[in-house]
Amino acid sequence: MRSLFLLTSKNLKLLIRAKSSALIVVFAPLLLMLIIGLSYDTSTTTINVGIHAPALTDDVNAVIALLQEKDFKVVTYDQTIDDCVQDIKSGFVHTCINLPESLKVESNTPKEVTFYLDPSRINLVWMIQDTLQSKFNFKAQQISQEISANILSLLAMSKQTVQEKSTALQTAKTQTASASGSTETVKTSLGTLDATTTTVNYDKTVLTTAATDLKLASENITKASAAVDNANISSSDKNAIKSLLDEADNSIDKALVLVDGTDTGSIRGLIESLEIDIGLAYQKLTAIAETLTSSTSSLSSAQQTLTEATATLESTITALNNLQTSLEANKITEASTIAVPIVTKIEKVGEEKTFLNYLFPTLLTIVVMFTSLLLGTTLVMMEKNSPAFMRNFFIPLRQTTFVAATYLTTIILIVIQILIILGVSLAFLQDSWSVFPLLFVILLIAASIFTFLGMMIGYAFTSEETGVLASLSLGSVFLFLSGAILPLESSSPLVRDLTAYNPFVLIEKLLREVFLFNNSFEVIWVDGVIVIGYAVVLFFAILIAESLLQKHLVHRFMKHHHKLHRQTDKQNKNDV
Repeated sequence: MRSLFLLTSKNLKLLIRAKSSALIVVFAPLLLMLIIGLSYDTSTTTINVGIHAPALTDDVNAVIALLQEKDFKVVTYDQTIDDCVQDIKSGFVHTCINLPESLKVESNTPKEVTFYLDPSRINLVWMIQDTLQSKFNFKAQQISQEISANILSLLAMSKQTVQEKSTALQTAKTQTASASGSTETVKTSLGTLDATTTTVNYDKTVLTTAATDLKLASENITKASAAVDNANISSSDKNAIKSLLDEADNSIDKALVLVDGTDTGSIRGLIESLEIDIGLAYQKLTAIAETLTSSTSSLSSAQQTLTEATATLESTITALNNLQTSLEANKITEASTIAVPIVTKIEKVGEEKTFLNYLFPTLLTIVVMFTSLLLGTTLVMMEKNSPAFMRNFFIPLRQTTFVAATYLTTIILIVIQILIILGVSLAFLQDSWSVFPLLFVILLIAASIFTFLGMMIGYAFTSEETGVLASLSLGSVFLFLSGAILPLESSSPLVRDLTAYNPFVLIEKLLREVFLFNNSFEVIWVDGVIVIGYAVVLFFAILIAESLLQKHLVHRFMKHHHKLHRQTDKQNKNDV
């Protein structure tokens, strides 16, 4: 047990003997966690969203305002959606949204909103989709509420109109019933009229007989007169004349009885009968006139009532027609459209590929980064710990030669690894062999950058173990601040601005644009120039670090040699 304690104490003393080793062992993990914690210690997510619409209407501006409220950075594209899609490929925006000119649903066809996403950003695409989907679901809910409110308003208006017109129809029904009662009364009154005439057979022979008798009387009297005038008469003749005159007198008496008699056979009786019939007829006509006057008044009242009922019915018909027009104006009749007025469609940028295709650029960058960092650090440490390290400063070779040799050694090993990886990937990614030459060049530049960084770490530390740990820590920082594991859009704005120049981010972006989107060098030359500039700057930084290290080591060697020489001389003098 005591030996175990002593060995553990010895190992701890070895680790903390060098200050740099102690700092790396103790503080590297803490520093890594601190950087990551501070980077992602934010509740906001900054996503660049491209918006394209035929026109910036009120609905489109409302969507833009809704996104900006949630810290989305909105970029509008007036020309075509293709410009926005190209910016997705270059990483300028994270997603594009193709909006209709108006989000107002006017038919059973819901409005369609298209999202364009880069599926290679696996750790970001779902966050973007879920976040934007929730915003548009909220907007769709608002539109659905507006449609439902419109329908409810139409139903309320229909209910009110039906109630109002129901009362009017009830009034029209009452008025029609009243008019019907009035006409029935008129009908009954007219039915009670006695318009029949009394048929009386007047004896017209009475007048004929009276006229005949009077003519005979007149003739007899004439004859009598003539006879008297011509009379040279005798008594017999006088008797004859007397007889004729008596007959005339009788005839005249009979005529007077017929004309002035009181019985029904006389002319007076006939006239009295006529007077009675005319009186009865007058009474009937008077009753008819009164009944017609009353009926006319009733019919006028019925006509007015029917006119009012007709006006009420016309008003009701007009109101119902307006209600029908309002209901027909609402073209949304399907429940699915009311429930989901906005349909979102997801379009992927580039061709449909497997997850291996999407992860391939990131995996290549990770492999090249860690391999280059570790090889660069290890080779420098091996050289520094070599017994011939000091002699290298005294041979007639420039320090550039040693740096170039270490660089070439690392690059040769990395090239072998790259060729193996690309060769094996041909079996799975047969459609991408045409971009492999440009991928190889980018990976070669990446290997140069990370090799130089590993060499600088090797020059900065004295212990190989701490150098390797520092290389792993630096690679971990690059990896965690690259968006490969956690999306950079969830980090603070300052960290996002700094990580835009992260070598891992630049290399992975170049590989993704070339491998997934087949972009040529004309499209990616800006980022290409930046990474080449990194390699050049790091190369000169290594030369400076090598020069400083050489001066430091020579100074220590001369100081140590001078001290040892003085101690030897002093010892020799004492011996003498």
